[in-house]
Amino acid sequence: MNNNFNMNKDILSAAKSGKTDKLINSLSNEDKQKLNEILNDKNALSEILKSPQAAAIMKALGGKNG
Repeated sequence: MNNNFNMNKDILSAAKSGKTDKLINSLSNEDKQKLNEILNDKNALSEILKSPQAAAIMKALGGKNG
């Protein structure tokens, strides 16, 4: 995964507002399934949240990580 990613303004806005339904509904069925699998797998979710990409997202959302 590229560390120099650009977050779409709509994605960032949805994440900040907590209104992610529209974003999730725009995913393909395959991507929705992958997302659900990850969210339901404690170990996979933990690994993702430790990633530099997750830290960048949290920083962009105003978190204190990073």
